[in-house]
Amino acid sequence: MAEYVFSDASLKKLKDMEVSMLRECISVCEKLGIKYYLIGGTLLGAVRHGGFIPWDDDIDIAMTRADYEVFVSKAQEFLPNNLFLQTNKTDPEALMNFAKIRNSDTAFIETSTKDLTINHGIFIDIFPLDTFGTSPVFEQLFMFFKHCIRLRVGRGFTPSACKSRFYKRAVNGVLSGALFWMSPKTAVRIREKLFKSVKRGKRLANHSGAWGKKEIVPAEWYGEGTFLEFEGISARCPKDYKKWLERVYGNYMELPPVEKRVSHHYVEVVDLEKSYREYSRMGG
Repeated sequence: MAEYVFSDASLKKLKDMEVSMLRECISVCEKLGIKYYLIGGTLLGAVRHGGFIPWDDDIDIAMTRADYEVFVSKAQEFLPNNLFLQTNKTDPEALMNFAKIRNSDTAFIETSTKDLTINHGIFIDIFPLDTFGTSPVFEQLFMFFKHCIRLRVGRGFTPSACKSRFYKRAVNGVLSGALFWMSPKTAVRIREKLFKSVKRGKRLANHSGAWGKKEIVPAEWYGEGTFLEFEGISARCPKDYKKWLERVYGNYMELPPVEKRVSHHYVEVVDLEKSYREYSRMGG
């Protein structure tokens, strides 16, 4: 299975559409009086490139849990009709504990979710930042339970080639099997309760992020934020964005080897002119 390869023209158009979606998202945040922060590769792109990492194809932002809950409950009424706020509540087959804004007039059908009856438009990701404590023992227990639930949720996605070693696959199979009574949808609901269960602490965690423990950082790193340019937009970023980037990426100003300068999405269909619904009608 290989990463999807965009033509230069299609990648530019995809990025332009996502930037337009980001502008709409920022506008909604301003209307609702809530903070957002660029994170992940989007933050890295803002710092290192003034916009997208050249080979990147998505946008990631985050909000504290309190602001996130306001956003997911009220944002849809401010968004244009073609933009859909996707959560596990607005789109029940969506097995995720974060939100996406989807452009319903397009198709971006990922391999892992191709069999799910959900909105498959191009998207930007919106992650909640949850309070997290400092006890090492608690952290280990929390992460173990989170891992077990993640394995069970994973049963709801389209299987893909497994690159992990045999013993790791075997252990994960046992852990997942121990939760056989739990449907993937139930696992998503339980996982959300777990993420929201910590009420006191001086750190914020993006539990749905790609970088695991690296995305558990002091809350003060986010703070009021600081504004950096991203594709012509003055966008809010974590106050201590350099510390955030160093923790997640190490020497973040150094470019990766050429062979790693690729998108990390595995995609079946990308169509910026036609809705994902058209592919569903054709059985694709």
